[in-house]
Amino acid sequence: MNSRSPPGLRILIGAGSFADAAAGFGIIKQLPIGFCAGLGGILVEELDLLATTGIPDRRVILSSGKTTTAPTQSQLRMLWKADARAFRELLAHVSGPYGTQSVFMQDKGDLVRTALRAAVGWDVLVLGYRQIHRIPGKVIHLKMSGTVGDQQGASDRFSHLLSPEPVVFSINESPDEPLGADPSTPFKFRSLDDALAALARMNAKAVLVDFGRGPIRGQDDLLRLLEAARCPVIVFDASRPPALLEHSTQFPPAPANGGPQNAG
Repeated sequence: MNSRSPPGLRILIGAGSFADAAAGFGIIKQLPIGFCAGLGGILVEELDLLATTGIPDRRVILSSGKTTTAPTQSQLRMLWKADARAFRELLAHVSGPYGTQSVFMQDKGDLVRTALRAAVGWDVLVLGYRQIHRIPGKVIHLKMSGTVGDQQGASDRFSHLLSPEPVVFSINESPDEPLGADPSTPFKFRSLDDALAALARMNAKAVLVDFGRGPIRGQDDLLRLLEAARCPVIVFDASRPPALLEHSTQFPPAPANGGPQNAG
């Protein structure tokens, strides 16, 4: 057996608000020293939200369920500025104990597309999503039936660090193999749609998926997963998105695996 510790992973947190980012960082804080070799954050100003500020008497729903008047554009920009400052400070605070290099970025657009562009060169992308349930939920590992490989092993280790008994959602699209063939994996589905429908009915703490090996095959699938999960989504192999890079913004490279640095 190889007793050497696997190299640390470079992890990027993507979020549209500080509250969502904080949920993502809550996941990172559970990792042992040495598992994280570099930590970054990207705050995405979502343009759809900005567009709603121009509609008179627009109401928005708060996380508490209450409704309130939508902020003006100037108020929203002030909120984003405050979120950026808090995001940067939390990034520095969380990266400190790991002794890792940290990188903070900001951009405009939709969260999933922008975060995937920024994740090129990183090992893991964590899409932050503020926790809705007060009771801690389950860690869900979403993967194709029979998936193997080094990166899949990394996601397996990650899921077991977050929970001693993660729940595996296994998708088997082959009509020739019965769903009940493996009794050790009770959550087996014929399609991603079926898995997402079941996920939407669960209280999940985090969902892990391998972007390079499926069943998530593009940004639309990833957006559907985030909406169904309603919790942080951890994306391995996030550097393999479809053609998403037609954009002028140049993102800083991911920290290289090496000696500890701190570049906030």
